[in-house]
This record gives sequence, structure tokens and C-alpha cells, in this order.
Amino acid sequence: MLDPYSGTDRVADVLIRDGLLERIDPPTGEFCGLWLFPGLVDMHVHLREPGGEDAETFSTGLRAAAAGGVVTVGMMPNTDPPYDNVEKTLQMVSMANALGLSRIHPVPCATVGRLGSEYTDLRGFSRNGLKVFTDDGSPVASDEVLLGIFQILSEFSGTLMEHPEIPALASGGAVNLGEASRVTGAPGIPESAEYDDVRRCIRLLEASGSGAKLHLTHLSSPESVRLVHEAAVRGLPVTCDVTPHHLSLNEGDLIKHGPLAKMNPPLRSEESRRELVELVASGWVTAVASDHAPHPDSLKNKPLEDASFGITGLETLLPVTMDILLREGRMEPLEIVSLLTLKPAEILGVSFQGLSAGFPCRMVLFDPEAIWTYSITHSKSRNSPFLGRKLKGKVLRVWIDREVYREGCFV
Repeated sequence: MLDPYSGTDRVADVLIRDGLLERIDPPTGEFCGLWLFPGLVDMHVHLREPGGEDAETFSTGLRAAAAGGVVTVGMMPNTDPPYDNVEKTLQMVSMANALGLSRIHPVPCATVGRLGSEYTDLRGFSRNGLKVFTDDGSPVASDEVLLGIFQILSEFSGTLMEHPEIPALASGGAVNLGEASRVTGAPGIPESAEYDDVRRCIRLLEASGSGAKLHLTHLSSPESVRLVHEAAVRGLPVTCDVTPHHLSLNEGDLIKHGPLAKMNPPLRSEESRRELVELVASGWVTAVASDHAPHPDSLKNKPLEDASFGITGLETLLPVTMDILLREGRMEPLEIVSLLTLKPAEILGVSFQGLSAGFPCRMVLFDPEAIWTYSITHSKSRNSPFLGRKLKGKVLRVWIDREVYREGCFV
């Protein structure tokens, strides 16, 4: 039993009855080798609805989340129309949560239409319990607008989740600037396109003197992580997350898989990947998130430069993260579970109860030794470089106030 909320890592017998974790007792038999821990909180997920239902719907996306052990989904706002209106956002979330699967916690737009100029009703969203905002898919490129957002967020200790990118450096790029761009001939995106914006955002947060918080998402460059760590050491409220694919894949996988492994930020060099794993193991990264980005085949089956950015990730989030951080990062299981549960919950501002007797079950049963082939997806899209690969570690059962998933089937 692994519970980062209480710091528990022990063998136990657990009694579950009618969706409640009724009792946690000392073990009466031999350790069965399975791990029970709180359901995951994935703070960076694209569900595509409304406007992108050919790639994903609430129903398919939340089934993929549940199958991956994710009980809370931080939903990104780059839909059509985007989530930049309080009333419409609340209506859509209510509709999605009525499905009785993983719960949605939306991350609304920071600017109207994600166009980077006019603020959304940040205060209105805050009054409805939403205090984290993003224009993900695009950075807030204007220094003046970014400073204004920080000033408003300081009124309620809100957080800006920045998609770190300098448009002038990344525009037109498709792959990592390095071996990938050399071999494929596609335009490259340098790591500086990411870490220069990380540096800019930290500088402006510090200059604002406000009580706002900054979260840098899907970091791919070790330099970006170092900048976040240095800012946090200085006392600035700055956090970051990385993805399983940037921890486990490199630009060679892009060369091998083509558009299936095309993402933004792109897969980096093997040297950067290894260093990223080391920095996570050193405690310099706050959370791991999937950046689940489904696309229909029609948008991926194109020449590399024209194909859409992004891969699916909800169903591979847990096994890929666990395997790479246990094996290469040499981290303790409880540390990894924290990166996938407690830490992202704290950033999003969602409740997190851990594993406690007498409370409704929101938890995952996981076999860390199971070897399986990822071939069937619950997502509507199949744009993943992990398809057909053998993975280590498998979600067996998932409870979200009741048991919803067991051994590959929904119950």
C-alpha cells in the first residue's frame, strides 16, 4: 500500500465494500506483489470536446483515463470554442462528470480565445473554484499581458500554467534541432525556444512582486528544469512537470516512428533525456503529466512537417513513468506515486484524501511486474509510439467511488 498523503509504504490487507475502503489491517498472509495507491491526477490532458470530437470525446477520453488509473483530469482549454467563458465551462464540465468516470477539473484559458491579448474572467473562474489558467498550445507571449495576468492572479493566489515557447525560435519547426532535423530534413526546434521562455516567465513573475504562482508544463530541456529549480530555491512559487514520453523516448524514436512520435516540445537528444530523468530523481521536478493529445489518423498520416503535434498518453502514463523512474531514476515507488497524485493535485487545487478507512475509494491496483503489449486503446485515437510495444507494469483495477475498471474491462 503506497499513500503519499500519509507517507505510508507498507504491506496491508484492505477490505473494500460498496465503494468504501472499509478497513486497512495488518497483513495476514504473504505479500501478493501488487501495489495499491490513490488514483492518479493527470494535470495536463486534451479531451478535444467541443470541436474535436473526431479525435476524442468526453466519453472516450474519460474511459481512457480510468483505464490508465487516472481519476482526476486537468483538462486543457484549446478546444473549439476554447474554454474562456465561465458559464460554458461549468456546463461542459457538469455534462462530462455526469458520465460517472474520471472527474474533470478544467484549466481555463488565461486570455480570450487563447489569442494572448484580452484576459478572460479570471476572477469569475476563481469564484467557482478554478484558480489555474493556461493558453496551452501557445505561450502568453506579451510581457505586458503576462504581467497583468500575474497581478490579477495575486488577488486569489492563482497559477498560470505556461506552455513555454518563444514563437520566433519555434515557428515552422517540426522536430528537435539536432540529429532529428539532420536526418529527416525537417525544420528544427532548439531547446532554447523552451528555456528562454522559462527564463522570461520567471523574470516577469519576480518583477511583478505579486502573489501569483507559475507552473511550467511539459518541460523537455534539462536547462528549463534547472531554471525552475534555481527560482524555487530563491523562494519564488514556481513549479514544473515533465511527460513520460520525454523521460523515456529520444529523437531517435522520432526518426523511427515519424509523425506518431511528433510532439511539441519535440523529443530531444538521448543526452537531454537521460539528464531529465536524473533531475526528476533529484527532486527538481514537481509532477509528471501525460499531455494526452489525441488526433485522428487523417492528421497524423501526413508528411512529417505537416502532421499534427501530439501523442495519446492516458493509458501509458503509469507504466511508462513507473518503469523508467524505477529503472533509471532508481526512485522509490512512493516518490513516483507522489509525482502522479499528491503533487499535481496540490498544483491544480483539487482535494486529495489518500487511502483512508471509511472514505469512498479513489484508487488503483497495479502490478509492477506485469509485462503486456499495448495494443488496444480506449481513447478514440491511436497516435502513440508505444502502440505494439511491450510495457512493464499494468493497471489491474480502478475505483472511482465504485469499481469502474477491472482487468481490461469496464464494470
